[in-house]
Order: sequence, then C-alpha cells, then structure tokens
Amino acid sequence: MPHRRSPSAPSRAPGPGRRRPPRPSLLLWRSRHLVVGLCLGAVLALALSIMRPAGPQTTSVLVLARPVSAGAILNESDVEWREVPQAALPRAGLADESVIGCRAAVALEEGTVLATTMTSAALAVGLSPAERLVQVPVDIGAELAQVGSVVDVVAADPSGSGESVVVAAGARVVLAHTEERTNHWDSGTQTTLVSLAVPASAATVVVGAATQGTLGIVLSP
Repeated sequence: MPHRRSPSAPSRAPGPGRRRPPRPSLLLWRSRHLVVGLCLGAVLALALSIMRPAGPQTTSVLVLARPVSAGAILNESDVEWREVPQAALPRAGLADESVIGCRAAVALEEGTVLATTMTSAALAVGLSPAERLVQVPVDIGAELAQVGSVVDVVAADPSGSGESVVVAAGARVVLAHTEERTNHWDSGTQTTLVSLAVPASAATVVVGAATQGTLGIVLSP
C-alpha cells in the first residue's frame, strides 16, 4: 500500500506584504525620551507655581485724581479711591472722605496718596498747649508764608509812633491761601490768608493788630 503523505499544516509566518504590529512596551521604549520630557515639564511647572511669590498686598486709599494748588478746596471730583501696595503707604494718617471740603495745605500732584496732614482738617494737629491757631490777612511778605516756615508777625505800633513792631515772634505757618476780596471797595483784588500757630499770649495781639491795619511777616531764624 503506498504511503500517503499527510497534508502539511498551514504556515503562520506572515506573508511578505504583512508586518506584525509593534508591542505596546516597544512603543513606550521608543518614546521614552518624550515621556520623560513631559513628566519633567509638569514637575517644573508645578514647582514654579508653588515658588512664585504672591502679588503685593494692597489697600484702597484716597488719592488725588488731578493736581490741586495750595489753599484750594478739595471737591469730590478731585479725589478717588485706588488700590495701592501697602509697602508704599505711611503707617498712619491716611485721609478719608471727611477731608472733602477742606483746603489743601500744600500743592498736591495727581496720584498723591492723601494724608490728613496735607489738608486743613489737621490744622490743630501738632499744636502745643502753649500755642493758639489764628488766621489773619497778610499784605507784606505773603510770599514767605510757606507751610512749616517760622516767621515774625509785624504790625504798626499801636501807640501811634508810626513805626512797625513785632507783635508775635516765632510764629509757625500752618496754611496759606489766596482769596479774592468781595467787598465793594476792594472788589477784584486778592488777599493772602495765613493760618499761624502763635504763642498763646500773642494770639489776641495778632488778631487785634489785623483789625487795625496791615500785617506783614518776615522769616525768623
């Protein structure tokens, strides 16, 4: 009986036109540099977000919305609230809306953080028990009336000698501003009103001299 050859099993080898798909582990190995780079980038971004310093703490304060001249009355349109870093603010004395209607003690630039010492609201601040605050018109030497200046107040001798005498020595200028006179005889002319911290003993003398005639001031050493 002739020997019958059994049929051979079909070959599982891929044909010449087919490729076996790469294994997932092989794909990861080939992309290892990309994966490591992405992980390092994520870690770096997280570290930077933690280490990044927080923004400066701010406080809402009253500032000048436009320039204001010395002696001008502060209106609502002159000021506004702004957020300012706390490190740039004084420790005390910040003004609030109560200063509206007060006069500026000095010329103020736009953006200035408003303090009470910059306005007439604080005229009496810093007065000693031996001082009094008076406001008088000054016709001679009014340009010398700069806030903080120390001056001597000069008036005509009340005895009628025709000479000038010092009625208050060492007066301190607290505020000065110019106003237009409104009376019938002096309409259109201007006068400088000066607020002075004077010795208590000289307060009535200075005011009395202002009602009797012209006052002048001279710088005191």
